[in-house]
Amino acid sequence: MAALDLNLVLLIVELILLAPTLLLLIMGRREERGRRMLLTEISKTAKMVSRQEYFNHVESAMQNAKESIKGSITGSPPKLHDQEDQIRRISTQITTTKKRNVSIQYLFPKLQDRLTVASIYKDAGAEIRFHPGLIVNDLRYVVFDQKYTVIGLPGHVGRNEPTRDGYYIPSEGLASIFAQQFDAKWAEATNYDDYLKAIISEAKNHSPNVSTSLLSEELKIPEGEVKRILLDTKS
Repeated sequence: MAALDLNLVLLIVELILLAPTLLLLIMGRREERGRRMLLTEISKTAKMVSRQEYFNHVESAMQNAKESIKGSITGSPPKLHDQEDQIRRISTQITTTKKRNVSIQYLFPKLQDRLTVASIYKDAGAEIRFHPGLIVNDLRYVVFDQKYTVIGLPGHVGRNEPTRDGYYIPSEGLASIFAQQFDAKWAEATNYDDYLKAIISEAKNHSPNVSTSLLSEELKIPEGEVKRILLDTKS
């Protein structure tokens, strides 16, 4: 039903946008440049609306979660302002949700550039692990209380493609399937600190005198995190 409702909304939006598109076509070649610019903006807006649906579902479900949140996400570093804002909103919600003693676990692909978002979510209170198997999987999902699942799909195939459509599915059967898959990968995954230690250790082996500020800049994580891991490695 959620998928049907979303498709209906998108169909209505497309029909509404069809009128100005036809009008622009009639205006002829002199308006060609303006028409292309408007169509580009229409395309961007349509993607933003459906992408926003995914994050709206995630935020709403987090607000209502009572026991557990298990998410397998791409965790790609933000490139646009709206992406930064979405990550900031989710991290704020993680902090709020943790105050209700809800268990929050996130799986990321085992890629160095995913440390940026992973460090933000960890600092907010989530447990983070990295799994190499997620590198070839572009599906992202979050299971809430073993009862609800929010699934995100990219506009095109590829692990770095941003989420385009979001679906909220209140099915315990589906949630159980995704939760089992998540738990299996979680048991095999590398925890955040161990992964970051391995990356920093490798960097120090190549450049023993590299500064913490440079490591912070290269890894795109707070310098305090680099210092914490180095201190923990020495102890």
